[in-house]
Amino acid sequence: MVIITAIYVVATIFICVFNGKSAKAANEQSDIARKQMQQMIEQYNSVNRPIVSIRFDIVRSGLLCFIIENEGPLPARNTKIRINSEFIENVENEVDGNRLSELCNARFYLASHQKITVLLGGQRIFNEIAKEKAKIDISYDGYDEHTEIDINQYRFLIVYDSSIEDISQHLKKMKQDNEKFHRSIVKAMEKSPQIHNVVVHSTTEDESNKFRVFKEVCLSPNSTVVQISEKLGFEKDYTNQLLLELLTVDKLIAFTFHEVTDDEDKALWYRR
Repeated sequence: MVIITAIYVVATIFICVFNGKSAKAANEQSDIARKQMQQMIEQYNSVNRPIVSIRFDIVRSGLLCFIIENEGPLPARNTKIRINSEFIENVENEVDGNRLSELCNARFYLASHQKITVLLGGQRIFNEIAKEKAKIDISYDGYDEHTEIDINQYRFLIVYDSSIEDISQHLKKMKQDNEKFHRSIVKAMEKSPQIHNVVVHSTTEDESNKFRVFKEVCLSPNSTVVQISEKLGFEKDYTNQLLLELLTVDKLIAFTFHEVTDDEDKALWYRR
């Protein structure tokens, strides 16, 4: 019994030791898993969040602007922009200076990928504005961003015409050409139409009937020979003969087809 008890005691000690090591390893794995999960959450939050940025640009061939944009997939609420007073004081135009001050006092909402353009002034004040760096603090939804913009580094943009500007000029020229073409059409339509052909209603019955056929074609264009015959009460062959005479001799009418066919009765007659 003593030997058996001693064996149990030693076995129990080994079991406890191994259980302790297993528990320690499990805790370590749990800590690693928790850290990995925390990193995944942080990575997800770092991507799926509003990201408000500000940059300098020159638009419309000479307007100096700050462009504020939310580059993230989520909206930015309660967005605040703070610009250092030294930079604002370099804005020569009083109206533009007040605009920057109003921006600093504003709180606004930015949807995902929404842009706001803030005018600084024209090219003539570029050197004045470029004397000081713009130190900008942006706060929104618990995030804080700091940006410094040295406008002097963008001097090359003054002589640069962007592709958007090229497209704008091309569309402007197209608009002018369209307006010119439209005016020429209206001017041409206002002229009195010239009479090139006159149908004489002679005393003969055939000439009288030919005039009636021509009149019907004018009143009901795209009619077939069957429709014209029924309307005037003529035989189809007789009507077809008058139509051919108006086509080949008088050259007052013409015909077309709305479908591929060899059936002459489906010809649609109209005035030239």
